[in-house]
Amino acid sequence: MLATPKLQINDPTEHSGDDSVSVLVHVDSVLPIKKFSAKLEGEELNYTRENNNYIIPLSANGSLRISVTSINGMTNMENTQINSFDENPPVIDEDNVVLGVGYVEFVVTDSQSGVDFASIYGIDHDGNNLKPNHIDEQSGKVSFSMKSNSITVYVSDKSGNQVSGNFNLEESPYPKTKSDLEEEETSKAESDKIDTKKEDSKKEEGKKEDSKKEDSKKEESKKTNSNKQN
Repeated sequence: MLATPKLQINDPTEHSGDDSVSVLVHVDSVLPIKKFSAKLEGEELNYTRENNNYIIPLSANGSLRISVTSINGMTNMENTQINSFDENPPVIDEDNVVLGVGYVEFVVTDSQSGVDFASIYGIDHDGNNLKPNHIDEQSGKVSFSMKSNSITVYVSDKSGNQVSGNFNLEESPYPKTKSDLEEEETSKAESDKIDTKKEDSKKEEGKKEDSKKEDSKKEESKKTNSNKQN
């Protein structure tokens, strides 16, 4: 058993200079090491060796498997889960959104890399690009002024993950915008087309019904004339 290499997998280390992450694995072995392998979700990883320490750069979350074999063929293998990377977008608290006349206010959080407050922007109903008029980074509260009846906001975290939220005032207190009018015209045109089709369909059904009645009268008349002749 003394000839079997021992593994010590340290917690991932984040490097502030370039936001990279690495894991240091210490190998304790009586005999020289013949082979060392590090795989993340089955994919072979590169590493650098410093005496009995192996430093493995990481770029994603997943299951990390370390395998080491000494020159006598004795092998040791260990697994550890890597969860150091932020792969989830920020969260907008949709249950506590304040939507009022001329503004919307919400709270956004991100428990991993943190909210990138400078990234926050919105697109209103007319396609205008808007920036928040107030941000409280400590509480995560963000507010936008609204000059139309709807706005879609976009928030990213410091890892680049993005979330969007759409907020609408059902009854807008503002005069109708160009987009509102165009949307209403399109909707009215579609509605008129449907009404026209329904009316045409009714007329067609009426014609068919009249034709059936006329055919029925003719058939009845033929039968009557035939009976008279007999």
